[in-house]
Amino acid sequence: MIIDLENPAAFVRGHFYDTDRDRTFDPRNFLFFDMETTGLGGSGTVAFLIGFGSIDANGFQVRQYFLPDFPDEEAMLEAVRKEITPDSVIVSYNGRAFDMPILADRLIIQRVERNLEYADHIDLLYPTRRLFRRRLQDCTLSNVERNVLDFHREDDVPGYLVPSIYFNWLATYEMEMLAKVIEHNINDIVSLFFLMHRISEIQVKPQEKISEPDDVLSLARIMENRREHENLCKMLESFDDITWGHRRFDILYLQSLSYKRSGKFAEAVELWTRIVRNKSPEAFRASIELAKYFEHRAKDPQTALNYALGAEENCPSISSLQSDVRKRINRLTAKISR
Repeated sequence: MIIDLENPAAFVRGHFYDTDRDRTFDPRNFLFFDMETTGLGGSGTVAFLIGFGSIDANGFQVRQYFLPDFPDEEAMLEAVRKEITPDSVIVSYNGRAFDMPILADRLIIQRVERNLEYADHIDLLYPTRRLFRRRLQDCTLSNVERNVLDFHREDDVPGYLVPSIYFNWLATYEMEMLAKVIEHNINDIVSLFFLMHRISEIQVKPQEKISEPDDVLSLARIMENRREHENLCKMLESFDDITWGHRRFDILYLQSLSYKRSGKFAEAVELWTRIVRNKSPEAFRASIELAKYFEHRAKDPQTALNYALGAEENCPSISSLQSDVRKRINRLTAKISR
């Protein structure tokens, strides 16, 4: 994988968050961050292994800081503090909720730093969930590695064993298992780099990087929330083979709404009609959209009534929806009678 250090626009904040979407990053400012701790949080939890990864002209570099004993924590944190600068863009996985609060607390307790300053923090857990949770369900980093990055660790240390391995090392200085923890930390940091790159690639070239219909739907939802309706239309059209091949009418319904919001009503009506004809789970909503279209745009109340009656047949057992459909039918019947 080649990162063009002269083209920072390859990484845009909008690939990961919905705020400041057009802001670009210089890859040289990325600081990939992960740590191993003595517990799952709380005032007594100490980070005994802190790893950082960074990109430079020579490639990707990992640096690790290890705590040989608890009295040495202040010295280790002093070294760690020098890694983080006001220009640093932290990249982590669940680091906002776990790693950074623990590190900030330990810096204060050891009187090393009260206010840790850095430019930004990209926690990849959140964009990963938005893109892949629909397909994977389990978005732990190890599962994402296997199913998204096709990276399979061999003889890896389970996270729940890491604290006990460190305490055992303090008592015995036995290195075999501790070496596996160190390797585990390196793999976490390297995976962050590849995962960040994959998320960006999916946003820029979805046709080349997505092959699963659930991922198509997830990306479409992201684009819909951003109101990128024109781009969403083009993106979904490029996945027609996957969508129709898997009979994913949920994706087709979303595509129809993107046509509607872009003013492409002929395309929207065609999709709604095909959804209704196939009697899919989205047939109810598609029938309602067709009833709206023929009542308000085509000025054809009889066709609108036919679709409203079809919607009533497929209406879920929700009283508010049933009431709305019945009101629509009564209104259209009155229009026709007049």
